Amino acid sequence: MAEIGIKELKASASAVIEQVAGGTAFVVTKRGRPAAVLMPIDEAEDTVLANADEYVRMRREARTDHARGRSIDLADLP
Repeated sequence: MAEIGIKELKASASAVIEQVAGGTAFVVTKRGRPAAVLMPIDEAEDTVLANADEYVRMRREARTDHARGRSIDLADLP
């Protein structure tokens, strides 16, 4: 993931947003330390969903069910 400093981001925000819209993600740094991430909206939506409390809970339940043998083979689905 590319890095960009806050000063550079301020100076070239429009161009950076065009790059992000095109698929490039950036770590925004403040005084050389990571402070934020700019990423395409599709990736951001996936990241938010993957870490949403309800989705995390459902994944944990599914893993527990699978470990206890409470799952079925995909080939057995109608």
